[in-house]
Amino acid sequence: MKKTLLTAIMMVAAASGQQMPADYDQAMKTLAKQGDFKDNVLKINIPRNDRKVTIDGIATPTPFGFGGWLALTKGTGGMDG
Repeated sequence: MKKTLLTAIMMVAAASGQQMPADYDQAMKTLAKQGDFKDNVLKINIPRNDRKVTIDGIATPTPFGFGGWLALTKGTGGMDG
């Protein structure tokens, strides 16, 4: 299933005229996560499942902003960010 999803993501990126750099694929494999590639930036969401959050005594799902993310982009002159 992961391979199918990755293939779909790559097809969407190719259809939009952007080619995802091959090393971004390796970053997603290393993290065992999928990412969103647009405007030459790869964003990978990293949810936090190790925290239990309550607001006013009500359990709040961690996808409501209690996670993290990272973004990768190719720079110029060998400077990647």
